Amino acid sequence: MPRVLLALLLLLATAAPAGADTGLTNAVAAAWFPRTADAGLHAIAHERVAEISACDDCFDHGEMRPNTGEVLGYNGGMADPIASIIDGWKDSDGHNALLSNRDYGKIGCAERVVGSRHYFACVLALGPLPAPAPSAPAPPPSGPVFLLPDTRLSPP
Repeated sequence: MPRVLLALLLLLATAAPAGADTGLTNAVAAAWFPRTADAGLHAIAHERVAEISACDDCFDHGEMRPNTGEVLGYNGGMADPIASIIDGWKDSDGHNALLSNRDYGKIGCAERVVGSRHYFACVLALGPLPAPAPSAPAPPPSGPVFLLPDTRLSPP
């Protein structure tokens, strides 16, 4: 219960609401691989960006939720804050290892902007990856099509 009250207080006390996470989730999928978006993890990610943006001493993994993994980060003054955080996570052995782990098939992400600083959280959990999209059928041949006669032998 204290964690819920802290999250609510932090949410109300910070300058801007957490943003939609589709840009960050899509950037993670493009950099590593697609995962299944999870509403519960999405909610946790929103709580985490509120917590880490509340104060400099709050920026750690101490409030990570049970049975999850997370990647956190912040930056400011970047032309493309999401691309910048993705590059930072790629360059970090620990962050890259978690984001490269295909056992963590579920994800929820959030971004929060406070002043000129962008805060990011992606929360991951064990689970299956989404089924691959079916491949498109081959296009029909272009140009003339030549049919060969049936040269099979009929049974005796």
